[in-house]
Amino acid sequence: MQTGFDIDSLLRFTPPGYLCERCYALLVDVGRVVCPVCGVQYIATDRYPMPDEYLRAKGLDLHYKDLIEHSQALARIARKTRESVMSPYGQYTPYPPIRALFEALQNAEKFVHFTTYGISVLILGALKLTAQRVDVRGIVSGIKHDMVLREITEYHDEAPRLKLQVFPNDSPHFPHQKIVVIDGLLAFKGSANLTDFAWRKAAQGREVIEPVTDVNEVIDLHNRYFSPVWAHTRSDERIVMI
Repeated sequence: MQTGFDIDSLLRFTPPGYLCERCYALLVDVGRVVCPVCGVQYIATDRYPMPDEYLRAKGLDLHYKDLIEHSQALARIARKTRESVMSPYGQYTPYPPIRALFEALQNAEKFVHFTTYGISVLILGALKLTAQRVDVRGIVSGIKHDMVLREITEYHDEAPRLKLQVFPNDSPHFPHQKIVVIDGLLAFKGSANLTDFAWRKAAQGREVIEPVTDVNEVIDLHNRYFSPVWAHTRSDERIVMI
């Protein structure tokens, strides 16, 4: 039975419209001149009297060709992921979480942000491919293999739009969160590192990967676990003359 759709719900759909220049926090309202995550202040100038004009000029606006169609495409990926769960008899539908990740990356229009403890060459390759089209920014810790470290620290010219912040294993402040955010509209959260081994384990119910499509929750996850860590390694400069 097909359920109805109340168009009033569109009034509650408030996707992010901009990224903070310093911490890349997801911003819905840029009428305020202080980033709510990193505290950077945007000071008006004659050239850019309003922060939104400045952020648009910097390419930090999040305006899509067709927001509704794009949101629906990402929502379909999330729904198929939720439906692809283990049955009591050890069988699951043929839509493993790693396929959902690859399709979400393929559908990204603006950016991909992530944090992970550990990353594999296969996933890193998928991120490099995604970075041929959109900006990919990641926070990585827990690297245990020299081959992965070389892929991260060398060959920057292969994917210039891939920007990574790497925490050494002996750092007392390394992050342990695992989230992936696509365009501020879809997120994956859970226990799985960004390795093919972990994401394939999730298909057997041995790792937790949960798609998040509530935009307010996506924004909260991103601004709570990605942006503060990204800003931590940036300059202490708190004022941007726009």
